[in-house]
Amino acid sequence: MGKFIMSILFLLGISQTDFAQTSTLSGIVSDTFEKKPLQDAVISLVVEKDTTLYQFTRTGNDGHFNIGPISPGSYLLIVSYPGYVDFAEPLQVAGSSLIDFHTISLIPASKLLEEVIVKQNRAIRMRGDTVEYTADSFKVRDGASVKELLRNMPGLQVDNKGQVTAQGQKVEKVLVDGEEFFSDDPAVVIENLRADAIDKVQSFDKKSDQAEFTGVDDGSRSKTLNLVLKEDKKKGYFGKVVIGGGTAERYSEEAMLNFFKGKKKFSVYGIASNTGKTGLGWQDRSKFGQEEDFGDATVEMGAGFIMINGEGDGDFSDWSNTYYDEGIPKTIKAGAHFSNKWNQDKEHLNANYSIRNMDVSAAGNSLTKYILPDSAYYSKENHSSNSRQTQQLISSAFDLNIDSFASLRFKFNGKMEHKDNATLSNTESDDELLQAVNRNSRSNNSVTDTKTFLGSILWRQKFRKSKRTLSWVVSHKYNENNATGYLYSTTDFFDNNGFPFQRDTVDQYKTNDAITQTTSSKMVFTEPIGKKSILEFNLAISHISSDADRKSFDKDNGKYTILNSLFSNKYGLQYQSNSAGIKYQYTGKKLIANLGSNIGVSTYIQKDATGSKVNEFRYTNLFPTSRITYKFSSQRSLNINYSGSPQPPGIEQIQPVRENTNPLFIQVGNPELKQSFRHNLSLFFSDFKMLSGRNIWINGSISPVQDAIVSSQVTVNGVTTQQYINTRGNYNYWFYGSYGTKFKKTDMRVGVNLNFNGARYVNFVNTVKNTSLSNSTGVSFYLNQYKEDKFSINMVTGITYNHSVSSISAKKNNFLSQEHSADINFFITKQLQIGTNVNVYLREKTDAFDNNNNFTVWDANISYKVFKNRNGVFKLEINDILKERRGFDRSYTSNMIYERNYNMLSRYALLSFTWNFTKNPGSTK
Repeated sequence: MGKFIMSILFLLGISQTDFAQTSTLSGIVSDTFEKKPLQDAVISLVVEKDTTLYQFTRTGNDGHFNIGPISPGSYLLIVSYPGYVDFAEPLQVAGSSLIDFHTISLIPASKLLEEVIVKQNRAIRMRGDTVEYTADSFKVRDGASVKELLRNMPGLQVDNKGQVTAQGQKVEKVLVDGEEFFSDDPAVVIENLRADAIDKVQSFDKKSDQAEFTGVDDGSRSKTLNLVLKEDKKKGYFGKVVIGGGTAERYSEEAMLNFFKGKKKFSVYGIASNTGKTGLGWQDRSKFGQEEDFGDATVEMGAGFIMINGEGDGDFSDWSNTYYDEGIPKTIKAGAHFSNKWNQDKEHLNANYSIRNMDVSAAGNSLTKYILPDSAYYSKENHSSNSRQTQQLISSAFDLNIDSFASLRFKFNGKMEHKDNATLSNTESDDELLQAVNRNSRSNNSVTDTKTFLGSILWRQKFRKSKRTLSWVVSHKYNENNATGYLYSTTDFFDNNGFPFQRDTVDQYKTNDAITQTTSSKMVFTEPIGKKSILEFNLAISHISSDADRKSFDKDNGKYTILNSLFSNKYGLQYQSNSAGIKYQYTGKKLIANLGSNIGVSTYIQKDATGSKVNEFRYTNLFPTSRITYKFSSQRSLNINYSGSPQPPGIEQIQPVRENTNPLFIQVGNPELKQSFRHNLSLFFSDFKMLSGRNIWINGSISPVQDAIVSSQVTVNGVTTQQYINTRGNYNYWFYGSYGTKFKKTDMRVGVNLNFNGARYVNFVNTVKNTSLSNSTGVSFYLNQYKEDKFSINMVTGITYNHSVSSISAKKNNFLSQEHSADINFFITKQLQIGTNVNVYLREKTDAFDNNNNFTVWDANISYKVFKNRNGVFKLEINDILKERRGFDRSYTSNMIYERNYNMLSRYALLSFTWNFTKNPGSTK
């Protein structure tokens, strides 16, 4: 049978051959050391342009082979044999000829120690929608972390805060051997795992569990990296210990241990530092946000989803307990991970726990220009703050495979957080002639406790008929937020002559309690139609209840006993949704396409303090979705996606109460606020050439919004009152393009990245409609080169042009920003290494901001490796040698230009010792 199939493939290859001018290839395959011929070695001829298989054959008893006829063109000859290293050789065929390779010698893998003699680099491969990097093809220094490895891979960028971007999209998850590791805390993974433990790095858009099970794409995507460990690293243990101390009382200690035994994995780590080392550079949102079992934490309806973001629900967006270089931090953090499979892999447990305490002392100032229809004014603020935050996270998943057809998945996630915060602020507001408008001084003190729990059960059932499936998920989420605090503020208002005429004093005790509960259930059935098509039917029921109770008490005789009704209110929301949908998917060899829609009927009820109904809205929504994937070749593809979903307002936007935490910015709820509807059209194109290492990635999206929820602001005497309303005409868009290639002779990789994003935003300023257009265009060039035992170079230079204009002002807000960086390391000996890192930040002056915010941050280090296996490292590093590092941020909105400066860690020296240890079978480290 095998020979018959081989013959058919061979004949098909011949049928595509140009007989006018053809060539024949011959040779003998033998063992390098024993010089014996190798029978049945596979000879493959691959088209260089798209790496498709052109022809193949096997060697005979004497190791001889013939392959042909071959049309003129560029090919790659690959010879492979079990237990031997592959041989690869580029081949140019022109005209008619007999090409004799004579003897091709293969090297036994057992004889291969640290050198791999392959004439071509297979550093990157496309496997379906997955970009797979072979880790050993990207050289890094001994003892380097995964973070350093990722920076050398084309299409991947890692910024100074540890945020990884893959093909233009932010990476949301980092997996290890396909499993979640430390509750999606990517910085812990990429900074503490060693590069030499990684076999492959896979970049892909992770589908939801539903889509992976049913085979029907539901449009849910999260950019994910999967780190595949080498087989010898999956046995025994490995880890590291870091001890460091320095000037300005700086210290940094770390420890991590990873233990593997069979399918059992156990890891622990700890961090204590005041150098900004927190272990978290990203958002811990995945476990509490868009869960993958049909969207456990959301009300999902087909392609779209609806989420009610209540007060205190911040754990479903950006995590507020993350340090972003602002202020001076002190951090203690610890975590543990456990996973295991047993009972013939029928049962699988994955669990994570972490606890962190962080203290931050911050100070800064800001300058804001507010643009009004007939004037403008400036606001200068100085502030200082102290915060202490303690957080505990737990996540667990248990899979039970009942039999080959049925399975159950149980998930539980919990989060408990305590925050103490004290802030002092002084603000000066002036008109365009720099004449005083108001002066404000205030102090805010608050204590906040947050609890979030999420549980779900997913049942999945397959049937004997292939692709026929039934799945059902039930989930419940509970979020409770309790906050208390004190506000003391004085505001002096000035007349046109610059004299104070009024002082407002606020002295209040505040409480803010909110509870949000979400219960949802969804059932999905798939039925195959022929060999290439599937129909999906789904039903979903969801209920959300959210209650918020805000109270403000004025001071009376030294006690806060007088309830201020203007800033106090109890309000509730209830949201009930029922939906049903159908989707069709076609899966062909080159084309994968699906089209479908859900229809949902929802009820949106608002209740007052007595529980009486205040408002009721009913909506009938359509959720269209479409996705097309076309594969031009194995390494070139195009994806186009469309989806639409409603976005109801959050309780903090509709609750009819004034919020005066900042007396110069009062927010008022709008009970009449309606839902908006967002459309999203996106595309992704990828093209990679394996032989040359050339890559092209193009990614983009446009999102128009119907009945967008926008701000309506009224400013009087420098005090702004804001309320949210609905309007039309808003949209945003973004584009990312990347091109990279490698010079084989110098082993240097160069590339260029282009990004473009913008928006049209409509809001109202002092009852005047304001339309603002903003966009930014950026281009960056990168270069990296590594010469083993000599040097490594990583350089990036980038420039961004920012443009903004609004209809209420004739002035345009345009400025350039530049960031240039160079990271260079020299390996003096196998033990001694010196390195330097320079980052240059340039910000163009504007009419509103004429301060010089250009600065250079220069770091340098020297390290020396000790012990027999060089797994101990002494390192002396000096940070911010020029003492120019400072926090800086500039942004703009529809009618506001904002610039702020803040304190951050400056010049210090740190001496540290790192011990990397490994104990694997055959390892002596």
